[in-house]
Amino acid sequence: MLGRARSRRAVSPEWASVTGTVLSATVQVGTSGSTRTEQPLVFYAYQVAGSVYQGNKVHFSCEPGAVVARCSAGSAVTVFYDPADPGNSTLRL
Repeated sequence: MLGRARSRRAVSPEWASVTGTVLSATVQVGTSGSTRTEQPLVFYAYQVAGSVYQGNKVHFSCEPGAVVARCSAGSAVTVFYDPADPGNSTLRL
């Protein structure tokens, strides 16, 4: 299952964590009206109870470029996921 959005919202304290692997990371550039926007686009994989999941939601508090610099392909990351729905996950960076 692949997550579809990046998120700035907080992770619920009831969520569990697991080590995942970054598949790819880039800065996505766009525009909102006349304003240039940048968002980190990080794809990661993780395993819960023998099932493999993929996600791309990221809760970040630093510049998008710094997120990407910390998430090179193949690097380990802590993935937070909803135990009731393990396909619902996010990174907190």
